[in-house]
Amino acid sequence: MQGSLSMDKKQTLQKVIFLNIILVIAEICAGIFSGSMALIADAFHNLGDVLALFISLVAIIYGAKKASENMTFGYIKAEMMAAFINSIFLIVTMLFILFESISRFFEPSSINAPIVIFASLLALAVNGYSTYLLAQSNIGHHHDNCEEEHHHEHKDLNITSAYLHMLGDAVISLSVAISGVLIYFFGIVMIDTLLSVVFSIYIIKETYPILKKSFFALMDGNNVDLTKVEKLILEDSMISSIHDLHIYNPNSKEIYGSVHIVLNENLELEAIETILEHIRIRIATVGISHFVIQPESLKYHGVNFCNTH
Repeated sequence: MQGSLSMDKKQTLQKVIFLNIILVIAEICAGIFSGSMALIADAFHNLGDVLALFISLVAIIYGAKKASENMTFGYIKAEMMAAFINSIFLIVTMLFILFESISRFFEPSSINAPIVIFASLLALAVNGYSTYLLAQSNIGHHHDNCEEEHHHEHKDLNITSAYLHMLGDAVISLSVAISGVLIYFFGIVMIDTLLSVVFSIYIIKETYPILKKSFFALMDGNNVDLTKVEKLILEDSMISSIHDLHIYNPNSKEIYGSVHIVLNENLELEAIETILEHIRIRIATVGISHFVIQPESLKYHGVNFCNTH
């Protein structure tokens, strides 16, 4: 069942990507011929979203791949690597468009409004249809826990993200169409420049958090409250102290980590395993999905190793 759902989502993403590649080419050509920077800004925003959709597709394809001897974690960081590259590309592109748009304040140029209206309405239709396809494919699925099965439905974050991208594009395309109408009937050419400036600033503002998050993920950063994690681990009276607590986010959905725990008694292996199982259950409440724990004797109590990361 899960495989068929992934296949449906894969096919939907492939269709949406194809439609939006055609749209990007059409918008760039229309923007050049019409002289509309707002249309070109929208085109490059759509191109950025095509890359974002491609990231979602890669996540689905590589998410099905198993770890190997050379890739023991699999391709778990592929999403963040692609998001980082995509974000840099989009921000640099928008800065260029912002510069060009500001230049037009001083040297206004004529704009072919009918081309702008036609191209933006085409973009609105494609983005609207893409949004519909993604909404239809974002059906629930279940996850299995190692110890007992928990069947619950929720939306795929990849597909939800792609859906929001397309919905935002539809709104931007609508605003470009409105600006084309204003230029055609009232000759307000400056509206195109104003819109391209607003779009560029908005896209940079929305992209920067993704750039920041992906960069810190690639650098093994995390946004978990380490003090809370430490308290959850030390709830067990058999643990006297911990050291070398490391937490990191390999992708947008999972949190990994490791820790050394110092036990205040020499226990049987079975008793130690019970303590470790209880720790993993407690820290799962803060979203940590994979946690390596090394138990140690009192010999290591108060060690001055490199601590939390």
